[in-house]
Amino acid sequence: MLKLLKYEFFSMYRNRWVIFYFLFFFFTTLILFYFTKESIKVASTLLNIILLVIPLTSIVLGTIFLYDSRSFIELLLSQPIPRKSIYASKFIGMSFSLSVGFILGVFIPMLFFVNNLEIDFSLYLSVIISGVMMTLIFTSIAFLIGTVFEEKVKGFGAAIIIWLYVTIIYDGILLFIIIFFQEYPLEKPVLFLSLINPVDLARIFVVLQIDVSALLGYTGVIFKRFFETEMGIILSMSSMILWILIPFLLGLKIFSKKDF
Repeated sequence: MLKLLKYEFFSMYRNRWVIFYFLFFFFTTLILFYFTKESIKVASTLLNIILLVIPLTSIVLGTIFLYDSRSFIELLLSQPIPRKSIYASKFIGMSFSLSVGFILGVFIPMLFFVNNLEIDFSLYLSVIISGVMMTLIFTSIAFLIGTVFEEKVKGFGAAIIIWLYVTIIYDGILLFIIIFFQEYPLEKPVLFLSLINPVDLARIFVVLQIDVSALLGYTGVIFKRFFETEMGIILSMSSMILWILIPFLLGLKIFSKKDF
């Protein structure tokens, strides 16, 4: 397991996409700090960018990575190596590399302005945690997709559809429900619907700590009103952990029984 992890780490850090991923967040954060000059505005803008870029990058790169590694996986399966170790090492290597690239890309520019701006480190820590959780969630979903679908085109299509759902389609469905059933009490149903969208959960985790709940729209107002205490953070974090574990365990189970 450790040897496989070591190989995956070195392989991922030589990947030009991981380097580009780091540079994207590095220059984006640097530009935001340079032109915005306000800590909360930088965090809010960065959050919106993170919730679009990280899910797309993680789910697409994760799916492509697993398909491109198919021949190497088949070689490993011919050796006396447990299947669970192969799957887990690839998942950890991929998600860890993307997470480190994101963390460094966001954290290093912040150090350049720490003496000139009043930076709320707890707020930026929550933004970083949300980005890491998004990376783990969508890498987990990507590996499940790559395990379920044999054909690369179908897997890639499924990855794009899932990304479109959580970032665009979900908001449209929620808006339709709110308008169509506006005469009924919708607070509890909307709270439940928030749990089935990891992107919304990540927004909630950050927005609960700042007075910009409008970023979340209707769900943000409700969640802030009912869960602006520590319970809201615990609930959102617990739900995101489930979003990581459930696809990962499903993918691991399918991978363990899959006929290559």
